[in-house]
Amino acid sequence: MKDDYRRTFLKGISSVTLGSIAFSGATAAAPGKGSNQGKGRSSGFPPEGITEWGDSIEIGNGEITTFSSVTPSGEPKYVGIHFSDGTFDDLPYAEDFENGDAEGRKIHGVWSKPFNLDFPENTPEPIKYAGCGWNPNGHTPIGVYNKPHFDFHYHFYEPTLVGQIAPGIIEDLPDEKIPDGYQLIEGGTIVPAMGAHLAPEDAPEFDDLNDPSDWQETLIWGAADVDGDGEYENNYVEPMITLDYFQNQLNGVEKQDIAQPEVYPKDGYYPTTYTVRELGDGGYAVVMEDFEEHSL
Repeated sequence: MKDDYRRTFLKGISSVTLGSIAFSGATAAAPGKGSNQGKGRSSGFPPEGITEWGDSIEIGNGEITTFSSVTPSGEPKYVGIHFSDGTFDDLPYAEDFENGDAEGRKIHGVWSKPFNLDFPENTPEPIKYAGCGWNPNGHTPIGVYNKPHFDFHYHFYEPTLVGQIAPGIIEDLPDEKIPDGYQLIEGGTIVPAMGAHLAPEDAPEFDDLNDPSDWQETLIWGAADVDGDGEYENNYVEPMITLDYFQNQLNGVEKQDIAQPEVYPKDGYYPTTYTVRELGDGGYAVVMEDFEEHSL
C-alpha cells in the first residue's frame, strides 16, 4: 500500500513542485564582479593558481561566487559555488520580502530569491551558468521540500535557450538518458525555463511523505528539448541542500557519486561526483568534481 501511494505521489506532483521556482527573470549578477576579489577566500580551497572566479552576489552577510579550477594541462578539476563567511547570517525570510527589506519573488505562493551566476571563462564545456535560488520556506511539494534550502542548477545550455523551454510533459524518456537509479517525477512535467526532473528512486524524502525530517540534500537531473531538435536531452544537474545541512549536519567534506546516463547531450566534461565542503575560513562550497569526457 505504501509503495503504491508513493508511486502515485511521484507521478501526480503538479508543475508547481520540486525545483519549479524557475529562474527566468532571476536576479543576474554583474559579470565579472567576483573575478578579482571577494570575501573569505583564504582557506586554501579552491586552489590558487589554477582557479578563476566568476560572478558574485551579496546575500546575508556574505557573498556567493562561482569558480572553476583547471590544471595547467587543461584538465578540469573543480567547478563550484563558493559561500563566504557570513553568507548564512541574516538571510532574508518571508517577512523581509513582504516588508520590502529584501528583493525576492513570490511564486505559487512561496517566497524565493532566485539568481543566475555566470561561471568564469575557463569553465569546461558543457557547464554554462548557475541558476540558483534561496528558498526560506522551501517549495512545494509541502511535506517533502518545505525546509529552508538552496537550489543550484548547473546548466549545460545558455540562458537564452533555457529561457525558451516551454511547458509540457515527457511521457517517455529513453532509458539511456535516465541516470542509473533515477526516475522521472512530477509525472514528467516540464517546468518552463527549466525542464522535467529526475530524482533518485531511493531518495529518503519520498519514503515517508508525511515526515520530511529525513531530507537534507538531493541531487536532481533535468531533461528537456532545449535545442529544439524534437528529442529530450539531459540539461542540468542540481544539488538541493538545506540550510540545516550546511550549518548542523555537514562534517568537513562530504562527497557523493553522481549517477550517470548512458548518453550525453553534448561533447564535454561531466562531473561524476560532487562535494559539499566546510571551509577553514568559515565559508562553504558546493563543487562538481571528477570529470569524465564524453562525446556524442
